[in-house]
Amino acid sequence: MNVLLSAYACMPNSGSEPGNGWNWAKHLAERGINVTVLTRGEGRDEIEAYRRDHPNANVDFGYVTVPTKMFKPGTGMHYALWQMFAVGVARSLNLRRRFDLVHHVTYTSIHVPTQLWRLGVPTVFGPVGGGQTAPASMLGYFGSSRRSEESRTLLTKALPYSPLHRRWLGKMSTVLAANEDTLRLIKKMGRSEVRLQFDNGVGTDYLAQGPRSFNPDAGPVRLIWVGRILPRKALPMALDALAKVQHDWTLTIVGNGLAEATVRQMIAERGLSDRVHWAGRRLTWEEVRAAYLEHDVLLFTSLRETSGVQLLEAMALGLPVITLDLHGARDVVPEEAGIKVPVTTPAEVVCGLAAAIDRFASLSVEEKNAMSRASWEFARTNTWTSRAAAAEQLYTELVGRQREG
Repeated sequence: MNVLLSAYACMPNSGSEPGNGWNWAKHLAERGINVTVLTRGEGRDEIEAYRRDHPNANVDFGYVTVPTKMFKPGTGMHYALWQMFAVGVARSLNLRRRFDLVHHVTYTSIHVPTQLWRLGVPTVFGPVGGGQTAPASMLGYFGSSRRSEESRTLLTKALPYSPLHRRWLGKMSTVLAANEDTLRLIKKMGRSEVRLQFDNGVGTDYLAQGPRSFNPDAGPVRLIWVGRILPRKALPMALDALAKVQHDWTLTIVGNGLAEATVRQMIAERGLSDRVHWAGRRLTWEEVRAAYLEHDVLLFTSLRETSGVQLLEAMALGLPVITLDLHGARDVVPEEAGIKVPVTTPAEVVCGLAAAIDRFASLSVEEKNAMSRASWEFARTNTWTSRAAAAEQLYTELVGRQREG
């Protein structure tokens, strides 16, 4: 079977969306599927260097370059333009390779659906997110980005009234939603047939050998916060909560995105400098995995997130999760695997997070071990191997239907 994989973000040895794109290609190819990855031209040198050292006959690449420097790669406008130019490149590739099916996997945005259905072959769109919006009560944590967040919310709520989006979704053979918020939005957009499927996975080699066993004399609760330090990730809210925690704790921040002085000030003005560690640089994928293993619990505070790859990464290594009961985290994290804090007012959420950390610290070793097992067991059912197997089954169904029709 020849599959065109649309992966705007795709890079070896990466996390987040670039890692998702790469893992889709890698694991589909391992099943004997001939995969051609359509991705952005900016990653060509790194991808081709990796391919020279790790040849794979089942994976090839096509590169799309947006012929303007006006928009930075990775931004919304660059992605929208890339989608337009991708159609022409895909048509050229299709003349030589005759694709049986197209599957769009990154970016996972309902705002800009793939246009590759124009090839006239079965098209799978997703899993896609983007239907979630930040709670209005929490917009104070967005600071100078508040207005742009409000604009995004208005745009998202207007999608059901867009005739173009309704038409495009109607052209897809299958639409997969990465969270319940997006699933509901897609249905409002006129697409009644939509399936729920999380957009992340973990490699079987990434999984810990088993859940962890907590030490009764482990000392302070070791929390880890992972992600780019963006307004919607709400690191200041996490720090506000920690300032109210009664038990002894430490926090490690893994991620960048803000100037070092800004982050240091954010920590210092809350009087937390002696208990918060931040490397101040972007860690490698291997370093992030090692950091998870050195901690007791993941603290996840994003106010708008499709699902959060950090959640599955942490659970795969047996970490319980303290998170907001919101968006993808609400859907992904099993009730037995962590503590979810309702989102109401900023003051209540901060107190709720602090109470959740104190509650975790007060749990018995047996209760913490049970949380770890629930996390690890859930992650075991969400590997890239199982994702690829389910995708192949779907592809076979769609291609067979196309041939019969």
